[in-house]
Amino acid sequence: MAIVRGRYYEDFTVGDVYRHHWGRTLTQAESQLFATATMNAVPLYFNALHAEALGHRQVPIHPLLVMNVVFGMTVEDLSEQALAHLGYWNMTFPRWVYPGDTLISSSEVLDKRESGSKPDRGIVHVRTTGVNQRGEEVCVYERKILVKKRAAYGGI
Repeated sequence: MAIVRGRYYEDFTVGDVYRHHWGRTLTQAESQLFATATMNAVPLYFNALHAEALGHRQVPIHPLLVMNVVFGMTVEDLSEQALAHLGYWNMTFPRWVYPGDTLISSSEVLDKRESGSKPDRGIVHVRTTGVNQRGEEVCVYERKILVKKRAAYGGI
């Protein structure tokens, strides 16, 4: 028996807010690994003396790692039934994230519409917000997702 995860187009309602699972604590090790793996050349993200000289208490987490962690928490609720990701915009990082911070994310459905060219799918517009353990916003962005319709893809 197959387990179907995620939401089909019909399951999204404008105004709904999904509080995504568990949250995730970021470590200094994964921050350093991210900076190294992405060949980041900005010393703020790998040099403690440089970060301190700029007024940081420690090396901050790179914003793109923050965004990817926040985004990753949304997949089960938003895009398990997606056909395509249609882009991000209005992305902001209102506060720094540091090793030891725990991120939690939620998404609000802003709009949805049926596809104009294919009747088996629709487009869902969401705003995702990532907060730290103090409830302070650390990452906010909007995106659109091309999502399957249940009847067209055999969903239950």
